[in-house]
Amino acid sequence: MSADGLYCQPPQLDWSQASGPRAPDYGDIYFSAEDGLEESRAVFLKGCDLPQDWQGKTQYVVGELGFGTGLNALALWDLWRREGPAKGWLHFVSIEKHPLRREDAARAFAAWPSLAGLSAQLLAQWPSALKGAHRLIFPDDRFTITLFQDEAELALAQIEARVDAWFLDGFAPARNEAMWSQAVFDRMGRLSRAGSRVATFTVAGAVRRGLQQAGFSVAKRPGFGRKRERLEAIYAGAATPPDISPVERTRPCSGRVAIIGAGIAGASLALAFRRRGREVVVVDAIGAAGGASGAPVGLLTPRLERTDRPHVRATLAAFEFARLTYAGRDGFYPEGVLRLPRDAEDRDRLALIASRMDAEHIWDGEGLWQPRAARFEPRRLVQGLLADTPVVIAQIARVEASETSVRLSDDGGHVVLEADLVIHASGWGAHTVFDALDASSGQLAVLAGTAPQRAVVWGGYACAAPGGGVMLGTTHVRGEDAGLVEDAIEGLRADLAIHRPEIAAGLGADVLQTWSGVRAVTSDQLPVSGPLAGSEFTARWRQYSTGRMPRIKPGPPGPCRQFILSGFGSRGFAHAPLLAEALASDLSGEPGAFERAGRECLQSTRFAWRRLKRSH
Repeated sequence: MSADGLYCQPPQLDWSQASGPRAPDYGDIYFSAEDGLEESRAVFLKGCDLPQDWQGKTQYVVGELGFGTGLNALALWDLWRREGPAKGWLHFVSIEKHPLRREDAARAFAAWPSLAGLSAQLLAQWPSALKGAHRLIFPDDRFTITLFQDEAELALAQIEARVDAWFLDGFAPARNEAMWSQAVFDRMGRLSRAGSRVATFTVAGAVRRGLQQAGFSVAKRPGFGRKRERLEAIYAGAATPPDISPVERTRPCSGRVAIIGAGIAGASLALAFRRRGREVVVVDAIGAAGGASGAPVGLLTPRLERTDRPHVRATLAAFEFARLTYAGRDGFYPEGVLRLPRDAEDRDRLALIASRMDAEHIWDGEGLWQPRAARFEPRRLVQGLLADTPVVIAQIARVEASETSVRLSDDGGHVVLEADLVIHASGWGAHTVFDALDASSGQLAVLAGTAPQRAVVWGGYACAAPGGGVMLGTTHVRGEDAGLVEDAIEGLRADLAIHRPEIAAGLGADVLQTWSGVRAVTSDQLPVSGPLAGSEFTARWRQYSTGRMPRIKPGPPGPCRQFILSGFGSRGFAHAPLLAEALASDLSGEPGAFERAGRECLQSTRFAWRRLKRSH
């Protein structure tokens, strides 16, 4: 991770030329003054033999160096809509060190009115300047953008994908050497499939030699407009095999998906697999949002940390993805949330965070105003994400996995469901198959009174409740017993009196509603996603856990049909949608939705690996 903060520096643009934006720091333009869109089509689309190269393929992955204004993404998307395979899915994995602000991108897009429909959709999901991976999904067109915002070499090291074609569209090599280095070309080679294509506008000798050294065969082709020549290349080497490590990426597994749990994790998984056209069935003992996801109201806020670390990038990206997932759905209210400091030290911390996060968080003298945060009704969101996914009401007591399938049975031995794989997403209920989960119980209450005009959070929280009243939440008690509801209400009132005495003074005596639930947490306070690690994992990695390297590295893992998505604590609605999308991507053999380092922080096998190392 970088040492200069969590956010990229947007470019300072020069708009003085009628042809479009220019980057003074690099002394170069973003697109051709003659016709940027036609140049994109001629140099990159035709240069990579598109649309011919993706015909007959169910997935196609395009990698790009230099997202810029997003013009290449729009041109590619437009071609895919017109000439992509009927059941295929296009993945665009791009890198940008200086992401444009949304308003600058909108100004640039105005030059191409023929793409206005697509550019409006892209602008609606335009990512923040947060470093790391941003997943944007356009399901109606079966098109995904995963934008990695960082230095090219650093970003390429974090990408987990097999690329079919590359667009090299950074600023000119003489003005931006870091994007055209040998290290960058070598990493491109490691991510390429055999026969992967490359297209670029430059014919600089260093670029030709660098690509050749990385395993690409290179040829000059006629250029576009006033440029006499351009380059095309094909990867002539063999595809690099996937990494093998104790926290390796989840391997693909096809077929019917069974999901145990109909809370936010299960509903997010159902949405992710439905988007991919995969058959999915959810099983739950109670039904939709019957457990910890069934509170009357929740607040969607980001997990705030100051340091640039893999899990921080991952969880902030998850918050942004959740906002996009819920936007426009019934029960989602993007009203913003005020975060109050708990004490003087926390006040200094929040003020510093605000200074580093641009307009996404604003210190208003009283607390940290989070305009991108929201209030929501959990049950309505879960039901909306489940949509028409079949939900079977049953208590699963046993899961039997063979090499080819899984069988789910109830406590009477009756087979409830058979599938090709199962994902345990029942929150605390998953502790029966994953012993690294702990229980954290919580209670909240809706009391008579006048709700605050804006939701406030300080550890506890207060906000408007559906139908009236003040929602107070939430207690955190270790274990499955949340304690007496009367004690919880008294504690919530006392906490509110400390942090918001004016609201506390207006509370009535009537308790309108209470709720309690058990959340699943982990020792490192991060979720878990990936395969269940059993005896096969221990056998493969026992020798490595001693610190002594055996002569023979473990081979690929055997077939796995049981997976887990859990451990969200009180942040399921903020983190589950992206983790579900990432797990579905992994199980479908698609480009990863996280940076590699971030994914490793969340991988389920990390606990089995730690336990193995501690055993010596």
